[in-house]
Amino acid sequence: MNPSAALSDTTASDRRARLLLAVLLLISVVMAFITKGTYDSGDSVKHYLFAHYAFQYPLNYFDSWAKPLFTLLSSGPAQAGFIGMKLFQCTVVAVSAWCAYVIARALRLPAPELAVLFCYAAPDYFLIQFSGLTEPLFGLILVASVALAMTSRPGWSAALISFLPFVRSEGFILIGIWVVYLAWERQWRYLPLVVLGYVLFSVAGAVVLGEPGWVFGRNPYATVSVYGHGDWPHFVASLPGLLGWVLSVLVAVGGVRMLRDCLRPERRREPLFAAELLLVYGSVTVFIAAHTIFWAKGLFNSFGLTRVLDVTTPLFAVVALSGLAGLTLLGRSPLARRRIQVGFAVAVVLFLFTGARNAFRWKRDFTPPPDQLVVDQAAAWLRQTDDLAARPMAYEFPYVSVATGNDPFTAQTHPDIALNNNGQVESLPVGALLIWDDWFARTEKRVQLATMRADARFRERWQTALPRHPEHPERDTTRIVIFERVR
Repeated sequence: MNPSAALSDTTASDRRARLLLAVLLLISVVMAFITKGTYDSGDSVKHYLFAHYAFQYPLNYFDSWAKPLFTLLSSGPAQAGFIGMKLFQCTVVAVSAWCAYVIARALRLPAPELAVLFCYAAPDYFLIQFSGLTEPLFGLILVASVALAMTSRPGWSAALISFLPFVRSEGFILIGIWVVYLAWERQWRYLPLVVLGYVLFSVAGAVVLGEPGWVFGRNPYATVSVYGHGDWPHFVASLPGLLGWVLSVLVAVGGVRMLRDCLRPERRREPLFAAELLLVYGSVTVFIAAHTIFWAKGLFNSFGLTRVLDVTTPLFAVVALSGLAGLTLLGRSPLARRRIQVGFAVAVVLFLFTGARNAFRWKRDFTPPPDQLVVDQAAAWLRQTDDLAARPMAYEFPYVSVATGNDPFTAQTHPDIALNNNGQVESLPVGALLIWDDWFARTEKRVQLATMRADARFRERWQTALPRHPEHPERDTTRIVIFERVR
């Protein structure tokens, strides 16, 4: 192969990848300002609150549920409000897409710049940019660690992957893949680096908390999930919903190609084959398998949320590009192969606007959800009524804090909801408000609306409701009821 021609191709690919990434990042930033939702109303908002209040409450940086590294990196942008969090996530996704391109380029896949497009064209991954969730940052550390390994920097790769558990707990599982990879490649001197993150955070915990074992000692996840369990195929069957049908087809072809390549000795002898097999395909497989087991067996508080698979999207972009490379071989001429590449790239983008259930839908994906709209209405009523907006507020719905400006990290402003043996709310001061909703308060805290209305110590002050699914208003509603403790 002509070295100067290869260099020219790489330079051209870099230029196209940068241009494509700049355009897609700009679209993401514009949509961050247009989109009024937060992807979901629970964990997304709660992670944001931990980051937003971290300067005021530094112990937030050591909250195991909130994830220390995520809180550390996002707390600065979160000072600008939720839009700051969204812009942080847009940056994370952009860097992740570039890392996917670096991997595709290292593997010499045709048109490696399409890895950038495939990242952004995965519907759920695009939407999760506008959240406060940990999945994008986890995905970045994962794909960046793979990119470092692919570009002959195994030490940096091992050091970076060691911080993965401090973004999401599944990182402890994926570190095992790096141990296998480094041993396979006989990179023994880098093996100690896979515990670097654990050592640093343990030392920090010893200094700040006086607990060197706090990483495991403060584990927030019960071994047996309180959410029950589900079906074994759940996560695999959900992949088209996350990636879209066109990307899913390409991913399936890419997976089949790798299975075939495992049987070809000449392929196994290629320099990057072990990294591709273990770090790309192995990480995806192990991550999905772990969540499949957790959900099917009801372990570690798994709720069966398919969004967790978004962390694998940058790696899936590489797998999809490999699948496209396989399909491109069906073309008998360079022009035919180029047409196949362009055709699939166009199809991946057009699918997003087909109106399919797993494509974009404006009202569902880019406008405020009904459960947040009713909270916004409640917050507007509180601001207009006496001094209610300044009262202590007991609630379980995280978005209440965003809508009302209530500080959720002190008992003076946000007393906890505790129940007595009769299922009644206790320990709220007279004058405090309880903001009841029909999901978080009822499911997480077991506060029943009928019990509240029958409790003479509380007076119902206000309520509102909206259809939870506007396109099917007959199904159910999302409701907010405000109670005041009067005696």
